[in-house]
Amino acid sequence: MVAKFLTLECIRGESFGHLSPRPHYPSMPKYPKGVSETEKDVRGSEAKAVYSVIGMTCAACAGSVEKAVKRLPGIREAVVDVLNNRVQVMFYTSFVNEETIRETIEDVGFQATLMPDEANEKSTQVCQIHINGMTCTSCSTTVESALQALQGVQKAQVALATEEAQVHYDPKIINYNQLLEAIEDTGFEAILISTGEDMSKIQLKVDGVCTDHSMRLIENSLRALPGVQDIDIDPTLNKFSLSYKSNVTGPRNFINVIESTGSRCYKATIFPEGGRAIHKKEEVKQYYRSFLWSLVFTIPVFLTSMVFMYIPGLKHGLDTKVINMLSVGETLRWVLSTPVQFIIGRRFYTGSYKALRHGSANMDVLIALGTNAAYFYSVYSVLRAATSEDFKSTDFFETSSMLISFILLGKYLEVLAKGKTSDAIAKLMDLAPETAILLTLDKEGNIISEQEIDGRLIQKDDVIKILPGAKVASDGFVIRGQSHVNESMITGEARPVAKRKGDTVIGGTVNENGVLHIKATRVGSESALSQIVQLVESAQMAKAPVQKLADHISKYFVPLVIILSFSTWLAWFLAGKFNGYPKSWIPTSMDGFQLALQFGISVMVIACPCALGLATPTAVMVGTGVGASQGVLIKGGQALESAHKVDCIVFDKTGTLTVGKPVVVSTRLLKNMVLQEFYELIAAAEVNSEHPLAKAIVEYAKKFREDGESPTWPEARDFVSITGHGVKAIVRNKEIIVGNKSLMLDQNIAIPADAEDMLAETEAMAQTGILISIDGELTGVLAISDPLKPGARDVISILKSMKVKSIMVTGDNWGTANSIAKEVGIETVIAGAKPEQKAEEVKNLQASGHTVAMVGDGINDSPALVAANVGMAIGAGTDIAIEAADIVLMKSNLEDVITAIDLSRKTFSRIRLNYIWALGYNLLGIPIAAGALFPSTGFRLPPWIAGAAMAASSVSVVCCSLLLKYYKRPEKLNALEMQGVMYPKGVSETERDVEGSEAKAVFSVIGMTCSACAGSVEKAVKRLPGIREAVVDVLNSRAQVMFYPSFVNEETIRETIEDVGFQATLIQDETNEKSIQVCRIRINGMTCTSCTSTVESSLQALHGVQKAQVALATEEARVHYDPKIINHNQLLEAIEDAGFEAILISAGEDMSKIQIKVDGVGTDNSMRILENSLRALPGVQDIDVDPTVRKFSLSYKPDVTGPRNLINVIESTGTGRYKAAISPEGGREVHRKEEIKQYYRSFLWSLVFTIPVFLTSMVFMYIPGLKHGLDTKVVNMLSIGEILRWVLSTPVQFVIGRRFYTGSYKALRHGSANMDVLIALGTNAAYFYSVYSVLRAATSEDFKSTDFFETSSMLISFILLGKYLEVLAKGKTSDAIAKLMDLSPETAILLALDSEGNVINEEEIDSRLIQKNDVIKILPGAKVASDGFVIWGQSHVNESMITGEARPVAKRKGDTVIGGTVNENGVLHIKATRVGSESALSQIVQLVESAQMAKAPVQKFADRISKFFVPLVIVLSLSTFLAWFLAGKFHGYPKSWIPSSMDSFQLALQFGISVMVIACPCALGLATPTAVMVGTGVGASQGVLIKGGQALESAHKVNCIVFDKTGTLTVGKPVVVNTRLWKNMVLQEFYELVAATEVNSEHPLAKAIVEYAKKFREDEENPTWPEAKDFVSITGHGVKAIVRNKEIIVGNKSLMLDQKIVIPVDAEDMLEEIEEMAQTGILISIDGELTGVLAISDPLKPGARDVITILKSMKVKSILVTGDNWGTANSIAQEVGIETVIAEAKPEHKAEKVKNLQASGYTVAMVGDGINDSPALVAADVGMAIGAGTDIAIEAADIVLMKSNLEDVITAIDLSRKTFSRIRLNYIWALGYNLLGIPIAAGALFPSSGFRLPPWIAGAAMAASSVSVVCCSLLLKYYKRPKKLDALEMQGVRIE
Repeated sequence: MVAKFLTLECIRGESFGHLSPRPHYPSMPKYPKGVSETEKDVRGSEAKAVYSVIGMTCAACAGSVEKAVKRLPGIREAVVDVLNNRVQVMFYTSFVNEETIRETIEDVGFQATLMPDEANEKSTQVCQIHINGMTCTSCSTTVESALQALQGVQKAQVALATEEAQVHYDPKIINYNQLLEAIEDTGFEAILISTGEDMSKIQLKVDGVCTDHSMRLIENSLRALPGVQDIDIDPTLNKFSLSYKSNVTGPRNFINVIESTGSRCYKATIFPEGGRAIHKKEEVKQYYRSFLWSLVFTIPVFLTSMVFMYIPGLKHGLDTKVINMLSVGETLRWVLSTPVQFIIGRRFYTGSYKALRHGSANMDVLIALGTNAAYFYSVYSVLRAATSEDFKSTDFFETSSMLISFILLGKYLEVLAKGKTSDAIAKLMDLAPETAILLTLDKEGNIISEQEIDGRLIQKDDVIKILPGAKVASDGFVIRGQSHVNESMITGEARPVAKRKGDTVIGGTVNENGVLHIKATRVGSESALSQIVQLVESAQMAKAPVQKLADHISKYFVPLVIILSFSTWLAWFLAGKFNGYPKSWIPTSMDGFQLALQFGISVMVIACPCALGLATPTAVMVGTGVGASQGVLIKGGQALESAHKVDCIVFDKTGTLTVGKPVVVSTRLLKNMVLQEFYELIAAAEVNSEHPLAKAIVEYAKKFREDGESPTWPEARDFVSITGHGVKAIVRNKEIIVGNKSLMLDQNIAIPADAEDMLAETEAMAQTGILISIDGELTGVLAISDPLKPGARDVISILKSMKVKSIMVTGDNWGTANSIAKEVGIETVIAGAKPEQKAEEVKNLQASGHTVAMVGDGINDSPALVAANVGMAIGAGTDIAIEAADIVLMKSNLEDVITAIDLSRKTFSRIRLNYIWALGYNLLGIPIAAGALFPSTGFRLPPWIAGAAMAASSVSVVCCSLLLKYYKRPEKLNALEMQGVMYPKGVSETERDVEGSEAKAVFSVIGMTCSACAGSVEKAVKRLPGIREAVVDVLNSRAQVMFYPSFVNEETIRETIEDVGFQATLIQDETNEKSIQVCRIRINGMTCTSCTSTVESSLQALHGVQKAQVALATEEARVHYDPKIINHNQLLEAIEDAGFEAILISAGEDMSKIQIKVDGVGTDNSMRILENSLRALPGVQDIDVDPTVRKFSLSYKPDVTGPRNLINVIESTGTGRYKAAISPEGGREVHRKEEIKQYYRSFLWSLVFTIPVFLTSMVFMYIPGLKHGLDTKVVNMLSIGEILRWVLSTPVQFVIGRRFYTGSYKALRHGSANMDVLIALGTNAAYFYSVYSVLRAATSEDFKSTDFFETSSMLISFILLGKYLEVLAKGKTSDAIAKLMDLSPETAILLALDSEGNVINEEEIDSRLIQKNDVIKILPGAKVASDGFVIWGQSHVNESMITGEARPVAKRKGDTVIGGTVNENGVLHIKATRVGSESALSQIVQLVESAQMAKAPVQKFADRISKFFVPLVIVLSLSTFLAWFLAGKFHGYPKSWIPSSMDSFQLALQFGISVMVIACPCALGLATPTAVMVGTGVGASQGVLIKGGQALESAHKVNCIVFDKTGTLTVGKPVVVNTRLWKNMVLQEFYELVAATEVNSEHPLAKAIVEYAKKFREDEENPTWPEAKDFVSITGHGVKAIVRNKEIIVGNKSLMLDQKIVIPVDAEDMLEEIEEMAQTGILISIDGELTGVLAISDPLKPGARDVITILKSMKVKSILVTGDNWGTANSIAQEVGIETVIAEAKPEHKAEKVKNLQASGYTVAMVGDGINDSPALVAADVGMAIGAGTDIAIEAADIVLMKSNLEDVITAIDLSRKTFSRIRLNYIWALGYNLLGIPIAAGALFPSSGFRLPPWIAGAAMAASSVSVVCCSLLLKYYKRPKKLDALEMQGVRIE
C-alpha cells in the first residue's frame, strides 16, 4: 500500500491558479513600486539556472518538480530531464532567485544542487530560401544537388510544391550569400526568407522621401542605432531592409528614428511582407497575363487555319496568293505566331537554356523542342512556297501557338491550385491580433499613456494591455491584473486557464474576463505561434520516402522522352519514305514528312514530368495543413508515410490514457458531521502543502464553498509535514491529521475495521486511500485517483475496429496498470518500466514485424518516442517529449490518435492515386501520341491537343491533392460522448421564475387638469429607481407604471404622486388582452399592382382578417387578424393559393424567432440529439430543422429563455465540438440580394442564346460569305439560319422565360391579368408564328418563310434586363432602415454576478445574444447595447440619435437607458429590460416599415387603373393586329408599305405584339410606393417619422397649423429667469439656503429653483445641501424650513402675508412686472424679512419665432391653442408672432377648434406633445407629435418629430411637398409613356413617316419605363431641408 501511495505521490498535478476575490468595481490600476523603469533592463535580461536533481525515477517525479517550480512567480520556462537528472529553469530575477528555486525543488522531496550553466552553442543553422522558376522535379533535383555539393552544407531539401529550399549549414564554413549564389548559378532566382541566425529581418517603406540625400540621411540614422546589423536600400520603392538583434532593438525604434529624422516629414510603415503568398500571387498574375496575350495572337491563327477555311467567302480571301504560292492566310499565321513563339514563349527558352547549361533536361526543354520543330518547319514551308510556283505548302503555325497557349493555361491553373494548398499556414497566422495596446510607464510603474499600435511593432520588454475578449498580442508574462485566458487554439485545453502576476501567456490566445498587463518576452519568429507555423512549414518541406521514386524517374525522364520523340519521327518518316504504309493513310493536307513530324512533336509535348513531381509534395502539404487545422501537427512526409502503416500503438498511462492530475473520487465519514465543515478543516491543514494529493483535496473542498474560486480557509497553527506520510495541524483548536495508514498508527490512532475494508477496496480499484483524524479519532476516508481521459475506452475500441493493436507500457505498479488497462480494454500491459525499457519494448514489437506508434507526454517517454516508427506527443506534455515526437496532438485528446492515423491513410491513398494517374497518363499518352492507334483506327493526336493534355495532367494532380481539404475525421468519433445538456451557471430554474417579473401598477390620480400636471406626475415617478415606464392619462385621471419590485414598490410610487400635490389611489390592474395581432409576410413573385390587388383580395376574403395591406415596393404584406378565428399558417396558405411564395416574417404573437447555424455536426443522429436538447429547454415553443445547411429555426418566449441559452445548450452537448452561431438574418435585404442574383443570372443566360440569334438574323445576313452559309437549304426551303435561330431561341422562350408562364398562369387562375400575361402572349405570338413559318418552309418547295425568333428572344432578354435594373434600384429605396439598424452595436460586454452583486466574469458577446435581465457593461464611448436601467455607475449618455436631445443626459442607478445611444464618460452596468423587437430602436424601425407599407390615397388611382389595364391592352393589341391585317387583306394601304422581308400578316402581327409588350402596368404600380418608401426613409434619417402615405399626402396640402404651447412652443420645463435681492448677501449663500429648503419638495417650481441653484456649486451634478429641519409644505402656497438656524420661507405673495412678512413697494412693482411677462413670481423670506424675488418662466424653444415667420412665408397660417390662462397665452403668442390665440381650452375644445378650421376649408396640422393634445392630434388632417412628449400623443400622431425641434414641422411639410411632386411626376411619366407609346407601337406614325417600333425595342422601352420611375423616386434620397432653416441661429434658451 505504501508503494502505491508513494507512486501516486509523484502524479503530476496541474494548477489552474486560484484568483483572489475581484474588487466589486475596480478603479484605475496603478503599478506597484517594484515595477519601475530602472528595473526594466534587469527584467528584460531573463536568467537561466541549471540544477542537478538526485532521486527522480519517473515522469511523475519530473512532473512534480516542474509544476512546483512553475508555480513560483516570474518563471518563464522549466524543463526537467529525468534521464540526466537535471532541471533547467528560465526566470526573471526581479521575481525569484536561484536559491528560492532550489529550496522549492527540495520541498517536493529531491536533493537539488545549482551547477554552472552549460550553454552549448548551436553550430548548425537552418536557412530558408524562396526559389522562382522551377517547373518539375528535374529542376528541384538540380538545385538540391548544387546545394549538397557545397562544403559546410549538412542537408538540403528543395520542395517543388512550396518553391522553397531549407538548408542546414555551418555558418563557420559557409554563409547564406554563398547559398544564394549557388542557386542562381543553377539558373533560378533565389530570395532569402530567413538566415537562421539569431537576427530578425524587417522591411520598412518610407513615404515623403524626395532625394538620394534624404535616403542616405535616414540610413545613417538607422546605422547609428544599437543592434542594427545590416541595411539594404531599394531607392525606387523607398524601401529599407534591416537585419537587427531583437533583444537589443526593434521595429518601433526604427520607425521612431525615421520619423524623427529631418523635419519630421517622413512617414514609415512596415512594408507588405513578400512572403510565399505574395510570390504566389505574382506568379499567378504573370501566367494569367502571358496566357491572355497568347490568346490575342493564337485565336486569329486558329481561326485562319481551322475555321475560316470552311467559310466560302473567307476561304477565297485567305487563299489569295501574295508571291508565287505564298497565300495571305500563311503570311497572317506567320506574323501572328512569331510573338507567341519568341516573346510570350521566351520563358521556355530561358528555362531550357539554364537546365541544359547544368547538364540536366526539364519540361521546358521538351516544350522548346516541340514548338521550335513546328514553327521552323512552318517557316521553311512558307519560304519555299514564296520561291516556288508549284509547291503546295502546309504550315503548323497553329500547332506552335496553340501548344504555348495551352501550356500557359495549364501552368496558370496549376499555380492557382498550388496556392490553395497552403491555406493552413494562413489560418494559423490569422490567430495573431492585428493591433495591440502599448502602455508607457513612469519610474514608479504608473501608466503615463496608452497607444494602439500594429501588432508587428511589439518589441521585447514592451508592456501590453490586454482587454477582456481581446487576443493576447505577444508571448510574455503577467505583471498586473488577473483573468482567465482561453488557450485552446494553441494548447487544446478547453477550460480557460487562470492567470495572475508572474504567469506566462501565449500570443494568439484569448483573454476572457479581467484586464491584463503583460511584458513581452518572445516576439516575431520566437513566439509560440511562429514556432507552430515553422513546424507546419518544415513538415511541408520534408520529403516522404515515396517521393524518391519520382526523383529517380525524373533524372532519366526528359532525355528518354526526347529519344522517343526523335525515334517516333524517324520511324514514321522512314516508313513513309519506303512505302511502309499505304499512301491513303496520309491526310490530303500534308505529306509523309509532315505526318511524321506531327507524331514526333506530339510525343515530345504530351510527356509530363510535372505530374510525377507534384504527386507527393502537394498531397503532403494539404495533409499536414489539414492536420494542423484539426490540432494534429505532423512533422513532414516521413511521419505521414509511417503513420499510414501503423498496426500497433504503445500508450503511456499517466497523462496519456489518464488525466495526469489526481482528484478526490469518494468520501466516507465515520463520524456524524457536516461535510462542508469536514472539508473546511482538511483544506485548512492541506493548503500549506505542495504535494499533488494535498492540492487535489483542497481543489475538491472548494466545491463546498460559495466563494469557490478563491476561498479563504481557517488559520492552521503548528503545521507539520511528515515526508512520505502526510500532514498535521491545529485548526479551530482541533488537532487535524491527514495521511496514510502508517501515519495514523504512528500517532496511536485506532483504525476501525470499516476503515480497513475501505482502504482495501480503494487499493483494488487502483486508488489511493487517505485517512483523516480529528482530535485523535478517525473521522473519514478519502479515495483519490488519476481518472481516465474522456473517451479513452471508445478510442481503444475504435482502434481495434481499425485492426490496430493497443499496448500499455507504464512506469507505474502492476496493480494500477492492470486496473486502468482493464477499464479501457487494453489486453497487453507492461508495468514498472523505466524509460530505456519502454524504448526496448518498442524495438521488440518492431522486430516482430509491427509498425509501431508510441503515444506519450513525459520526458521518460522520449526514448520510446524516438525509437517508434511514429512518435505521438500529447500537446500538454513536456517540451522534450514534443521535440522527440513525429506527430504532436495539440488538443491532448486521445481521439486525435485516430485522426492522425486516418488522415495519414487518406493522404497516402491520395498520393497513390496521384502516382497511378501521373504514370498511367504518361504510359498511355505517349504511345497514343506516337500513333499506336493510327494504323487501326486512323486516330491521331494533334500536337496542340497533346500539349493541352500535358497541362491538364499537372492540374489534375494538384486538384486531386486539394480534395484532401475536405477531409472529415471518422464518423465513429462524432458519435463519442454525446452527453446531456449542461446549462450554464447563470440559468438556474429558480432564477428563471424571478427573471422578467416586472410589475405593473395603475393609480387613480385626482386633481390633474392639464398636460403640465400630467408631466409633473410622470417626471416625479420616472425619477424613482427601477421605473421602466410611466404613462399618465389626464383625460381618465389615471397613471400606469411599469416597475421592478426589487427597486421600488407600489406604496412608494403612490406617495411620490401625492408629494407632487395630487390624490393617488392604487386600483385593480386592468389588463385588456389584445385580441388582434399583426402578422408580417414576405411575398415573392409579384410584378405589378395587379398582383398586389389579387393577394390583398385573397386575404381580405378570409374570415378573421380585419385589414390587409400588400406593398409592391417592399414585397410584404401586413395583416391584422384575430388569432382566435384564424392563424398565420392559414394566411400563408391563402397567399400560396393565389400563386405566390409566402415567407413568414413575424406572427405578431408574444414570441421571438431565431435561426442558428451549427458547425461540426456530422450525422443526422447528432442533429436529433441537438433538437432533443433544445426542446428540453424551458420557453422553447417550436423547432424547425434544415439538415442540409445544419440550421435550426426556433420560436421561443423571450422572457423565459434567449439565444445565448440556446447556443450554450448546443455547444455543451456532446464533447463540445459543435460551434453555434446566429444565422445571417433572412430579412428583406437577403431576399432582395437573392432576387437581384436570380435576374442577373437569367439575363446573362438569355444573352448567351439571344446574341447568336440576333447576329444570325440581323448582322450575318449582310456579310456575303456568312449569308451564303446561313441561307444554305437543308430540307426544301428550310435554311441553316432558321434552324439555328429556332434551336437557340427555344431555351430562352421556355426555360429562361418560364417565370412569365408561371406568373401568367397563377394570375389567370385567379381571374386577373398582370404584366406576365402580356409578356407571355407577346413572346408566344412571335415564337409560335415563327415555328409555323419554319415548319411550312420545311414542307414546301416554294414558300419563303420569315421568322420572328429574334423578337421573342430579344423581348425576354430586354425585359429581364429591365427587371434586374428595377430590383437593383428598388433595393436602394430602403437604405433608411439599414442606417437605423446600424445604430445598434455589434458586440456587448456581458457581466456575470455572484449572489452579492460582485462581478465574477466578463465576456464579449454578439449583441444579438443579449437576453432579458442580462447585466451589460457599457464602457465610455461605447454604444448602449440594449434598453434597460442602470444598476451601477454614473455617466452622461448622448441620446440625440433617438430623442433629438442635443445635450448628453445624466444617468445614475435606477435611470433608464435606450439601446443604440452613446455612453459619454463613466462606466455603466445596466440590466436589460427590452431586447430584440421590443427595443425602442426596433419600434422606430417597425414604425418606418409600417409607413412604407401604408398606401397613400393617390395610389388608389393606380390600383383602379390596374384592374382594367391588362385586359384593355390585350383588346387593343388584338384590335391593332386585326385592323392592320384586314387593311392589308382588302388593300386598305399600298403594297409598297410592306417591307420586302415580310407580308401583310407578318406586318400586322408585329404591330400587335409591339402594342402588347410596350404597355407597362409596373410603372403605374411603382409610381407611389417607391416615392413613399424613399420619402419616409429620408424623413427618418432627418428625425421626422412619417407614418405612411396617408400622412405624406395630407401633409403636402397643409395650410394651417395649430400649436400647443407648453412643451411645443415653450421648453415645457420651468426655469429661473431672473433674481432680485433686497438684502446685501452673497448670491451663492442665498441659493444654498433656498435650495436646502426646496430640495424636499416635488413641486415643478421647487425643482426649477434647485436646478438653478446647482450652477453656484462646484459639485454641480450631485451637490450636498445643508440640512433642513422642521420642513413644512403648504399646498398651493410654498414651503418653510429651518436651515443653518435660519427660518426660510419660499412661496407666493399670500404665503408671505399669512406669515406676517412685510412686502416692500419695489417688490410689489416687480411682481406686477413679472406677471405681465407671463412669468411666476416667488418670494423668499429669511428670518422674517423679505430677502429676494425670483422670476420663473417656461421659456420659448430656440428658433420658435423664426419657424412661425418661415411658415407665414410658406402661406401656412399659425394658431395657438392652449389650456393656459389668457395672459400667458397672449404673451407667448405676441413673442413668437402668432395672431390667433385660444386660451383655457380643455382637450375636447382643442379638437373642436380643429374641426371648425377644417369646416372653414383649411387642411389642418396639429402640433402637440401631451395627453391633452391627443384628441386634437387625431381630429387634425395631420397630427405632429413632439418626440419628447407622452406615448399617447406619439401613438395618436401621424408624424413624430423625434428631435423635438420646431424646425422639423417645416421639414415635414416641405418633404411631403417634394415627395408628392415626385409622385405626380411619376404618374405623368407612367401614364404619358403608355398614352404615347401604345399608339406609336400600334403604327400611328407608320402611314405618314414609315416609322414602326419592332417588338424587341417596344419590350426594351417597357422595361426602361419601370426603371425610370424607380430612379425618379430615388432622387428623393438627395433631399435637403429648406435653406431658410440653415440660416436660423440655433441658440440655447435665453435666461436673463
